[in-house]
Amino acid sequence: MTLSQYFICFIVYSFLGWVYESLFYTFQFKKPVNTGFLHGCFCPIYGLACVLNIRLLGGMRSDILIFISSMVMISAVEYIVSYTLEYIFGKRWWDYSDWPLNINGRVSLFSSLGFGAMSLVQLRFLQPVIGGIIMRIPVTAVNLIMVMFCAFVLCDLLYTIREMDRSEEKLWFIEEESEVIRQTGEKLEEKKKNMSIRYNDVVSRIKETLSR
Repeated sequence: MTLSQYFICFIVYSFLGWVYESLFYTFQFKKPVNTGFLHGCFCPIYGLACVLNIRLLGGMRSDILIFISSMVMISAVEYIVSYTLEYIFGKRWWDYSDWPLNINGRVSLFSSLGFGAMSLVQLRFLQPVIGGIIMRIPVTAVNLIMVMFCAFVLCDLLYTIREMDRSEEKLWFIEEESEVIRQTGEKLEEKKKNMSIRYNDVVSRIKETLSR
Protein backbone atom coordinates (compact mmCIF):
# COMPACT_ATOMS: atom_id res chain seq x y z
CA MET A 1 0.00 0.00 0.00
CA THR A 2 1.12 3.57 -0.70
CA LEU A 3 1.32 6.31 1.94
CA SER A 4 -1.89 7.85 0.58
CA GLN A 5 -3.71 4.50 0.86
CA TYR A 6 -2.54 4.09 4.44
CA PHE A 7 -3.91 7.56 5.09
CA ILE A 8 -7.32 6.55 3.73
CA CYS A 9 -7.21 3.56 6.11
CA PHE A 10 -6.46 6.02 8.90
CA ILE A 11 -9.54 8.05 7.96
CA VAL A 12 -11.83 5.01 7.78
CA TYR A 13 -10.72 3.51 11.10
CA SER A 14 -10.78 6.90 12.83
CA PHE A 15 -14.42 7.19 11.80
CA LEU A 16 -15.25 3.62 12.84
CA GLY A 17 -13.57 4.24 16.20
CA TRP A 18 -15.67 7.35 16.69
CA VAL A 19 -18.84 5.42 15.83
CA TYR A 20 -17.93 2.64 18.28
CA GLU A 21 -17.13 4.96 21.21
CA SER A 22 -20.02 7.34 20.61
CA LEU A 23 -22.56 4.52 20.40
CA PHE A 24 -21.08 2.85 23.49
CA TYR A 25 -21.41 5.96 25.65
CA THR A 26 -24.72 6.98 24.08
CA PHE A 27 -26.29 3.65 25.06
CA GLN A 28 -24.62 3.74 28.48
CA PHE A 29 -25.86 7.22 29.41
CA LYS A 30 -29.01 7.18 27.23
CA LYS A 31 -28.23 10.50 25.54
CA PRO A 32 -26.06 11.52 22.57
CA VAL A 33 -22.31 11.55 23.25
CA ASN A 34 -19.64 12.81 20.85
CA THR A 35 -16.37 11.30 22.05
CA GLY A 36 -12.85 12.01 20.92
CA PHE A 37 -10.35 14.83 21.19
CA LEU A 38 -11.58 16.68 18.09
CA HIS A 39 -15.12 17.81 17.35
CA GLY A 40 -15.46 15.98 14.03
CA CYS A 41 -16.85 12.45 13.63
CA PHE A 42 -13.56 10.62 14.06
CA CYS A 43 -11.11 9.50 16.78
CA PRO A 44 -7.55 9.73 15.42
CA ILE A 45 -6.11 7.37 18.05
CA TYR A 46 -8.16 4.50 16.58
CA GLY A 47 -6.93 5.32 13.08
CA LEU A 48 -3.32 5.43 14.28
CA ALA A 49 -3.63 2.13 16.16
CA CYS A 50 -5.26 0.36 13.20
CA VAL A 51 -2.68 1.61 10.71
CA LEU A 52 0.09 0.39 13.02
CA ASN A 53 -1.68 -2.97 13.17
CA ILE A 54 -1.78 -3.17 9.38
CA ARG A 55 1.82 -2.14 8.94
CA LEU A 56 3.47 -4.05 11.79
CA LEU A 57 1.17 -6.99 12.55
CA GLY A 58 -0.64 -7.60 9.27
CA GLY A 59 1.81 -10.29 8.17
CA MET A 60 1.52 -12.35 11.34
CA ARG A 61 -0.27 -15.70 11.04
CA SER A 62 -0.68 -16.47 14.72
CA ASP A 63 -3.85 -15.02 16.25
CA ILE A 64 -2.35 -15.30 19.72
CA LEU A 65 0.76 -13.36 18.67
CA ILE A 66 -1.41 -10.66 17.07
CA PHE A 67 -3.54 -10.45 20.20
CA ILE A 68 -0.59 -10.05 22.58
CA SER A 69 1.43 -7.77 20.30
CA SER A 70 -1.49 -5.44 19.66
CA MET A 71 -2.27 -5.28 23.38
CA VAL A 72 1.23 -4.10 24.16
CA MET A 73 1.61 -1.79 21.17
CA ILE A 74 -1.76 -0.05 21.37
CA SER A 75 -1.53 0.33 25.15
CA ALA A 76 1.83 2.05 24.67
CA VAL A 77 0.28 4.35 22.05
CA GLU A 78 -2.66 5.09 24.33
CA TYR A 79 -0.34 5.94 27.24
CA ILE A 80 1.82 8.25 25.13
CA VAL A 81 -1.17 10.02 23.56
CA SER A 82 -2.85 10.43 26.96
CA TYR A 83 0.29 11.94 28.46
CA THR A 84 0.86 14.22 25.44
CA LEU A 85 -2.69 15.58 25.40
CA GLU A 86 -2.63 16.22 29.14
CA TYR A 87 0.79 17.88 28.92
CA ILE A 88 -0.29 20.20 26.09
CA PHE A 89 -3.86 20.99 27.10
CA GLY A 90 -3.88 20.20 30.82
CA LYS A 91 -6.86 17.84 30.53
CA ARG A 92 -7.43 14.09 30.41
CA TRP A 93 -9.55 12.81 27.55
CA TRP A 94 -9.96 9.37 29.17
CA ASP A 95 -9.25 8.14 32.67
CA TYR A 96 -8.96 4.56 33.96
CA SER A 97 -8.10 5.57 37.53
CA ASP A 98 -11.14 3.72 38.90
CA TRP A 99 -10.51 0.65 36.76
CA PRO A 100 -8.63 -2.28 38.32
CA LEU A 101 -5.08 -2.98 37.14
CA ASN A 102 -4.47 0.44 35.59
CA ILE A 103 -1.22 2.36 35.09
CA ASN A 104 -1.54 5.99 36.21
CA GLY A 105 -5.12 5.98 34.96
CA ARG A 106 -3.86 6.11 31.35
CA VAL A 107 -4.11 2.42 30.44
CA SER A 108 -5.65 -0.63 32.07
CA LEU A 109 -5.51 -4.37 31.60
CA PHE A 110 -9.19 -4.62 30.66
CA SER A 111 -8.98 -1.93 27.99
CA SER A 112 -5.82 -3.59 26.65
CA LEU A 113 -7.63 -6.92 26.37
CA GLY A 114 -10.34 -5.14 24.40
CA PHE A 115 -7.72 -3.67 22.07
CA GLY A 116 -6.30 -7.13 21.45
CA ALA A 117 -9.71 -8.53 20.56
CA MET A 118 -10.59 -5.59 18.31
CA SER A 119 -7.24 -5.87 16.54
CA LEU A 120 -8.00 -9.48 15.65
CA VAL A 121 -11.39 -8.47 14.25
CA GLN A 122 -9.77 -5.66 12.30
CA LEU A 123 -6.97 -7.67 10.71
CA ARG A 124 -8.91 -10.87 10.09
CA PHE A 125 -12.29 -9.48 8.96
CA LEU A 126 -12.36 -5.71 8.37
CA GLN A 127 -9.03 -5.01 6.68
CA PRO A 128 -9.39 -7.56 3.86
CA VAL A 129 -12.62 -5.79 2.84
CA ILE A 130 -11.60 -2.19 3.54
CA GLY A 131 -8.12 -2.65 2.09
CA GLY A 132 -9.54 -4.27 -1.03
CA ILE A 133 -11.90 -1.34 -1.63
CA ILE A 134 -9.18 1.26 -1.05
CA MET A 135 -6.80 -0.50 -3.43
CA ARG A 136 -9.40 -0.10 -6.21
CA ILE A 137 -9.77 3.68 -5.74
CA PRO A 138 -7.86 5.66 -8.42
CA VAL A 139 -4.64 7.27 -7.19
CA THR A 140 -5.85 10.77 -8.11
CA ALA A 141 -9.00 10.33 -6.01
CA VAL A 142 -6.99 8.96 -3.07
CA ASN A 143 -4.68 11.98 -3.14
CA LEU A 144 -7.64 14.37 -3.36
CA ILE A 145 -9.34 12.71 -0.38
CA MET A 146 -6.12 12.96 1.61
CA VAL A 147 -5.75 16.70 0.91
CA MET A 148 -9.40 17.41 1.76
CA PHE A 149 -9.22 15.43 4.98
CA CYS A 150 -5.98 17.14 6.06
CA ALA A 151 -7.68 20.52 5.55
CA PHE A 152 -10.69 19.34 7.55
CA VAL A 153 -8.54 18.05 10.42
CA LEU A 154 -6.57 21.31 10.53
CA CYS A 155 -9.77 23.37 10.77
CA ASP A 156 -11.15 21.02 13.43
CA LEU A 157 -7.92 21.22 15.41
CA LEU A 158 -7.91 25.02 15.35
CA TYR A 159 -11.55 25.06 16.45
CA THR A 160 -10.82 22.55 19.23
CA ILE A 161 -7.96 24.68 20.55
CA ARG A 162 -10.12 27.81 20.45
CA GLU A 163 -12.91 26.06 22.37
CA MET A 164 -10.58 24.33 24.83
CA ASP A 165 -11.93 26.34 27.77
CA ARG A 166 -15.32 24.75 27.18
CA SER A 167 -13.97 21.20 26.87
CA GLU A 168 -15.27 20.30 30.34
CA GLU A 169 -18.75 20.33 28.83
CA LYS A 170 -17.57 17.86 26.20
CA LEU A 171 -15.87 15.56 28.71
CA TRP A 172 -18.76 15.18 31.15
CA PHE A 173 -19.14 11.48 30.29
CA ILE A 174 -15.64 10.67 31.62
CA GLU A 175 -16.53 11.76 35.14
CA GLU A 176 -19.89 9.98 34.99
CA GLU A 177 -18.27 6.75 33.78
CA SER A 178 -15.72 6.95 36.60
CA GLU A 179 -18.55 7.33 39.09
CA VAL A 180 -20.36 4.30 37.62
CA ILE A 181 -17.19 2.21 37.83
CA ARG A 182 -16.54 3.38 41.40
CA GLN A 183 -20.06 2.42 42.49
CA THR A 184 -19.77 -0.94 40.74
CA GLY A 185 -16.47 -1.57 42.52
CA GLU A 186 -18.03 -0.75 45.88
CA LYS A 187 -20.90 -3.17 45.20
CA LEU A 188 -18.46 -5.92 44.25
CA GLU A 189 -16.43 -5.29 47.40
CA GLU A 190 -19.60 -5.47 49.48
CA LYS A 191 -20.61 -8.77 47.85
CA LYS A 192 -17.10 -10.10 48.38
CA LYS A 193 -17.27 -9.11 52.05
CA ASN A 194 -20.67 -10.78 52.50
CA MET A 195 -19.45 -13.96 50.80
CA SER A 196 -16.40 -14.00 53.06
CA ILE A 197 -18.61 -13.67 56.14
CA ARG A 198 -20.86 -16.48 54.97
CA TYR A 199 -17.86 -18.67 54.17
CA ASN A 200 -16.36 -18.12 57.61
CA ASP A 201 -19.74 -18.85 59.19
CA VAL A 202 -20.08 -22.13 57.28
CA VAL A 203 -16.52 -23.16 58.22
CA SER A 204 -17.23 -22.38 61.89
CA ARG A 205 -20.36 -24.50 61.86
CA ILE A 206 -18.53 -27.41 60.22
CA LYS A 207 -15.77 -27.22 62.83
CA GLU A 208 -18.34 -27.14 65.65
CA THR A 209 -20.12 -30.17 64.19
CA LEU A 210 -16.90 -32.14 63.84
CA SER A 211 -15.76 -31.30 67.36
CA ARG A 212 -18.87 -32.80 68.99
